[in-house]
Amino acid sequence: MDIVSWSFGNEGYPQDQPLYIDSTDISRSLSTTDVRTQVRQLVGGLQSHGLKKGDCVCVVSFNDIHYTSLFLGVIGSGGCFTGANPGYTAHELTHHLRITQAKFLLTSPKTLDIALAAADSCEIPLSRVFVLNFHGEEIPAGRQSWELLLSCGERDWERVENPDDTPAAYVSTSGTSGLPKAAVIPHSYFVSQAEFQLKTSAVRYKISTLISIPPFHVFTIPVQHALPLRKGTAAYIMPRFETGRFLDVVEKFRISHIIVVPPMLMTLAHTSESSQLRSIRRIYVGGSCATDGMQQQLYAKLPSLARIEQVYGMTEVGWATTWHDRQQECTGSVGRPLPGTELRLVDRDGEVITEEGVNGEIHIHCPHPMMGYLNNPAATAESFSPDGWVRTGDVGYIRDGKWYVVDRTKDLIKVRGWQVSPVEIEAVLLEHHLVTDAAVIGAAAQDGTGEVPIAFVVKADDSLQEDDIKNFLSKRLARYKGVDEVVFVDAIPRNPTGKILRRDLEKYQQERDREAQLDGRSSPSPVSSPRSVRTASLTDASTVSQEDPPTPPSEPIFVPMRRNKRAGDPLAPVTVKRRSARVAAIRIRG
Repeated sequence: MDIVSWSFGNEGYPQDQPLYIDSTDISRSLSTTDVRTQVRQLVGGLQSHGLKKGDCVCVVSFNDIHYTSLFLGVIGSGGCFTGANPGYTAHELTHHLRITQAKFLLTSPKTLDIALAAADSCEIPLSRVFVLNFHGEEIPAGRQSWELLLSCGERDWERVENPDDTPAAYVSTSGTSGLPKAAVIPHSYFVSQAEFQLKTSAVRYKISTLISIPPFHVFTIPVQHALPLRKGTAAYIMPRFETGRFLDVVEKFRISHIIVVPPMLMTLAHTSESSQLRSIRRIYVGGSCATDGMQQQLYAKLPSLARIEQVYGMTEVGWATTWHDRQQECTGSVGRPLPGTELRLVDRDGEVITEEGVNGEIHIHCPHPMMGYLNNPAATAESFSPDGWVRTGDVGYIRDGKWYVVDRTKDLIKVRGWQVSPVEIEAVLLEHHLVTDAAVIGAAAQDGTGEVPIAFVVKADDSLQEDDIKNFLSKRLARYKGVDEVVFVDAIPRNPTGKILRRDLEKYQQERDREAQLDGRSSPSPVSSPRSVRTASLTDASTVSQEDPPTPPSEPIFVPMRRNKRAGDPLAPVTVKRRSARVAAIRIRG
């Protein structure tokens, strides 16, 4: 079944009740009938303006109650939907339009100038650029409103015979390991993810969901664009996350479910009051690393029936490939595989790991993965194993049937022959009461012995100094995990799902080094440009300092817990005590 038909497949609830509600102005709302009408109008409008089957339509907008109509209307017209980040520059949007081969562009008034520049670069004619003046904004002369598309008459949406092989959307990957790619997502992918959410959200209480994360991400799509229509449950829409407003909406409208990424979770844990969260029953968390410490802080403010659901997935396989039992849990586990989904661990030689407590790269096999990367067969081939499993690039292990995600293979820092997880250091940094956010990258050491960690820290108080951070870490981590430098910044660069943009930090550090050299000074830190060299070998004992733990590098032990004192190869055996994993993550790439 196609995702549009699935979403409108239940008429057993009042179709004219408010369903999509503007959380900033509740007088703005859409019912199921309204959305169905808009979808049919958009089908008629897009087809009347020349859309052919398979044409891509790009939407550049913050979230709004009309966004679901756009998503389903584009797909229902026979086109492929793609959503672009409204924070993109013209250069970034141009890349997005080119890799998706977009034929139409729908943009908010705030992003119009950037959208026009990108459309011109990609030779998208002005006749196919429409302004999403949702709030009645005045349209500049020579431009056209999306309302023109709604005025061409209604047409029924296209049905799909082969949902496994028919693209519904092109979803951009995060680009944290290179330029963004466009994952081709079939109808069956969205339907299966929505079906899963439908089954797991069968509860007796009245559901109301607050959504403030990007509406074009695979984490959001089933929760916003399919589930409310299928179940008849209210969705309160925020254009973007604002802490105070978010908490006000939760309290005022007795929100039961919220969808967050870890930075939002951390903010709520630090700033919310228990009285503001008393209606919460489910918190779905995805996008990047959320430590058990974050969960524990927030659980202290949540009602007893509330649960934090960490999910593990990625754009290529779906926002959720694992799930938890119906219980509160703060071990850092991402749960167990969903029915029909398989996870396995593979070592560096490509052999499947069967023992518990042994680290390896996570591979996923699911019924409805992406179809591949658009016009990028090399990247597609690299992402799949020869037997059809998706290579995640995540390091993890299994314990008592539950899965734990440790880190990204490409993010690990090689320190004098030892592999160090930046996530582990970040988790410890976030324990400091004066640290509001933190990120760690690897930089090449000037003596050529490998890399050293550098910490970027957002401090809550100006009294916090570099030595305070270093001393704090030294009491909790082995010496070789200590940071060589602490750089205080106003904010940590993250993508819309909360994932740290380490490449941006590396570029920033390189610029600092260049400025120091131009000034005739030494580098501001005892390092050279991040990731510029990687000379230390994991098996070269001469690169291991005498200050490091006595375990020989040929037999390293990796312990992903902030209380542990020894770490080594991330794909080597892990020593973990039951219920004590400290650095586990939810990761949804894309």
